[in-house]
Amino acid sequence: METVEELNLTEILTALQDFMTQDGAISTEQRSFYQTFRQHLNTHEGVFRLEDIERLLAAAKTEVPEISEEEFVDMGEAILTRYRVKNADAINERIRLAAEEEARKRALAEAERAAREEEERLRAEEEERLRLEEEARLHAEEEARQAEEAERLRLEEEERQRQAEEAERLRLEEEARLRAEEEARLAEEARQAEEAERLRLEEEERQRQAEEARLAEEARLAEEARLAEEARLAEEARLAEEARLAEEARLAEEARLAEEARLQAELEAEAAAKQAYWEAQENLPGDEAKIVPDLPSNAEALATENASESLLLPKFIAGAVLIVVLGALVAMLL
Repeated sequence: METVEELNLTEILTALQDFMTQDGAISTEQRSFYQTFRQHLNTHEGVFRLEDIERLLAAAKTEVPEISEEEFVDMGEAILTRYRVKNADAINERIRLAAEEEARKRALAEAERAAREEEERLRAEEEERLRLEEEARLHAEEEARQAEEAERLRLEEEERQRQAEEAERLRLEEEARLRAEEEARLAEEARQAEEAERLRLEEEERQRQAEEARLAEEARLAEEARLAEEARLAEEARLAEEARLAEEARLAEEARLAEEARLQAELEAEAAAKQAYWEAQENLPGDEAKIVPDLPSNAEALATENASESLLLPKFIAGAVLIVVLGALVAMLL
């Protein structure tokens, strides 16, 4: 089996240079991306596997977002093409082995499918046999049930006739009993009517006296409620005035604290800007340690652009700090 050979640093950067110079000129964005990608390659230890190259390309793209997505994809494809050319035989061997493995999997899947179909056929035959047996059993049970149902209906009809005769006898007896009860009820109703009239007159007198007492109680409760409402409104007015005075005092204190915080933030922002400037001066990168292919002749212009950007960094940091402080003060006031 052919062995896969990984790309070295020179092959990677040469492939990238060939892509950038195919039109005869390198753009500022391409030059910046090349420098950033080369720095990431220099910090990598060990061989450059494809996943390592993809990770380092993505890291450089994050730091140089102005490079277009199309150019980024084409640069990655240029490096990948160099890898394919170098490992053409090994890649073809891997493709052949993958095809053989796929054919083996398809054959195994076909055998499993045939086994499943045979199992399903046998299961279907068994299910059909059980279904026919069940239908025969149900048919026999249905015939027995119908015979039992016919016997039950005959017995029910005999019982119904007996109950009808008994009901008629009871009805006649009930009619005689009801006539006697009706005569007694009418006599009792006459007596109860006289008693109800007496009770109605007594109840009307009791309700009249109760209504007079209720009206007097309602008048007393209404007066008490009026006095209580006046006291509640006076208390609410007093509490509202106290709350207004307390809110004015709180707003005055917040305004004083906000002014003190603004002055302190201005002092801290100025100190942070100065500190960031000197730290940026101390952390400027030194000369490259590894030997790599040279860039085309206008590499000196890129170095001048990077120096100008380093001088603007302290001013940018100071402005960002000031914006954050002002945003925090506005949030506190709101």
